[in-house]
Amino acid sequence: MNDDVHAEQTITNEDNRRSEDELWKELINGSFHDMLRSVLPEMARVADTSKPVRFLETELRRLARFTRRYSSSHPDSRKFVDILAEVPLLSGENAWILLHVEIQGRGGKENFPLRMHRYRCLLEGRYNRPVAGLAILVQPISADQTEGIYCWEGYGSRVLYEYPVFKIYEGDEERLQKSDNPFDLAHYAGMQAWKQRGSDTRKLDYMKLLLAELDRRGWSHEGKMALLWFIEGVMHIEDDSAWNEWEEELEKRKEAGDMYVSLMERKGIKKGVEQGIQQGIQQGKIEMIREMLRWGDSDEKILACARISSEELAEIKEQIRHETN
Repeated sequence: MNDDVHAEQTITNEDNRRSEDELWKELINGSFHDMLRSVLPEMARVADTSKPVRFLETELRRLARFTRRYSSSHPDSRKFVDILAEVPLLSGENAWILLHVEIQGRGGKENFPLRMHRYRCLLEGRYNRPVAGLAILVQPISADQTEGIYCWEGYGSRVLYEYPVFKIYEGDEERLQKSDNPFDLAHYAGMQAWKQRGSDTRKLDYMKLLLAELDRRGWSHEGKMALLWFIEGVMHIEDDSAWNEWEEELEKRKEAGDMYVSLMERKGIKKGVEQGIQQGIQQGKIEMIREMLRWGDSDEKILACARISSEELAEIKEQIRHETN
């Protein structure tokens, strides 16, 4: 493999890893009540499904500033997704729930239970209301990090925080495959993506199986298309021949319904839109950083606001120096 091809493949693979957080975020945001029924039935029973769930992005962004102050290193957001949701209840009240979706195991580099405890404390302290917690693990992490317990004690004091942990990489395959809950089928896809890692041929077999399961479901066109989009992304096939076989399978099934046509169209549209959006976001972020530097803001403040690495900030400073010389 020559250097140019290798570099291109590395960039493509890195982009795919970056998009995995968006896959899970889109899935949970779009199928929130389905997720509750499968993962947290206690909340699902009292949730008012006739009212929309509100996702509190602003509150999470504010929270991130505080967590960075007490962290030894900046967490890599490509490896996890934090979602704060306000869920309307049948009682007329609203419940807050913080979901932490762990995408790639960090091998014990960060204290996961401490992170769950810290986020809950900061939210409850800032907004003066209880916050339920839920951890969803896409891939295995060390056993001591998956117990759903944070505990500290000393000098007569004891703190205990327990939260539910849901493991995507485990489950009853037959039940998930036959379930009428869309999130269960997504769970099944995520589980097989982990189990069949390293074998794109096996992943392709399961994608075809899931395609057949979708055909049998009476779900909406939009719901099926969104789930198929997720399945395709989470399986993450890299082998060209396996991918071409998958594309051919979708082409054959166009006559079966508009879902497959829409999916193929969405691929082209989404790719173009994402490229334009990312270019715009990146340019806007650089301009913001330049403005903060002009105002004399500290590196720590810029890193927290712009969510970039110290190396990236150093490169921008170097560019500015070249421009002024």
